[in-house]
Amino acid sequence: MTDPQQPASPPPHPFAATSPVPGRRASGAVSTAAMALGLGAVVTVVVSAFYFGYGAILGALLGIAAVVLGILGLVSRRRRAPAIAGLVAGVLALLGALALGVFSVVTLAGAVADHVRPGAPGAVGDEPRAEAQIVWPENMATGGIVFDQDGVVRSEVPASGAPEVPEVGSAAHSVRVYVDYRCPYCSEFETANGETLERLAASGRATVEIIPLAFLDRVSPDAYSSRASGAMACVADAQPDAAWEVHRHLFDPAVQPSETTNGLDNEALIDAVDEASGGANEEVRSCIESERFVPFAQSLNSWVFDHPVPGAQDPELRVTSTPFAVVDGVPYAGAPDDAQGFSDFLAQQGAAVGSVS
Repeated sequence: MTDPQQPASPPPHPFAATSPVPGRRASGAVSTAAMALGLGAVVTVVVSAFYFGYGAILGALLGIAAVVLGILGLVSRRRRAPAIAGLVAGVLALLGALALGVFSVVTLAGAVADHVRPGAPGAVGDEPRAEAQIVWPENMATGGIVFDQDGVVRSEVPASGAPEVPEVGSAAHSVRVYVDYRCPYCSEFETANGETLERLAASGRATVEIIPLAFLDRVSPDAYSSRASGAMACVADAQPDAAWEVHRHLFDPAVQPSETTNGLDNEALIDAVDEASGGANEEVRSCIESERFVPFAQSLNSWVFDHPVPGAQDPELRVTSTPFAVVDGVPYAGAPDDAQGFSDFLAQQGAAVGSVS
């Protein structure tokens, strides 16, 4: 009797789970990851177009990763649909990031070209950038608007293309105040000390120079600092008798915007100047509307922060913030809204109205 033949291996159980094919799970995960990265890259690029430009770089990197994983998923021939979706989304993200980059470069080039509009004698700085790039207003040869007992001190456009050193003239003292018309502390300083400065200039004991800056454009959504400073230059140039009233009115809480919100547009800025001046003339209106002196205001701002304060006792003294007041070359270190502290400082310099020197 012979033994029955035994099968070499038992037959497969009909309900047993199919064993996984090596690499299938990994390939599927790669395809899924490609799709996820591709979609994430597209979303990142779209969001960066509206909120955060540098996000396009991250979107491009995610797009590259999605393309690489999508190709690997297609090569493995597993879960082709997610792999294709990831590959397509990655390519779209890369194209979108590239388009944003080109747009940014073109916009920057346009801003630089706008910044140096054609006009008069040269650029603000030690060496003029080129002839006829920046329109310089009259009555601001020092870069600021100088007031004495007769009002605005008249001056011609400086031939050098750089601010001239202010001259005290017949006055015994000089006061320089650097301001930004968006700066809330400048408004506090003006509220506390504006009348004191006005009396000081009217007394003939000192000249009071206002230097409008535009450094808060860096946090501004609408370049209000530049436009307001440019508007002041328009007034100094074409209607100087109204300059002091306009200067003070721009710090009125009803006019001054916060540091991060939109300020007055040009039309509303003209209305504010019109109200303060008792009627802005046509030349001032046209000047503000066309932003004629905005490039001047921006270049003056750069010059001020790049150079020591003219006539300062400390030759290395520089403007570091606004308001920044300097009396006879000595900076005021007190609080902007401390009227008594500023009056005491003027008295220490012998510049207060009624003091002996």
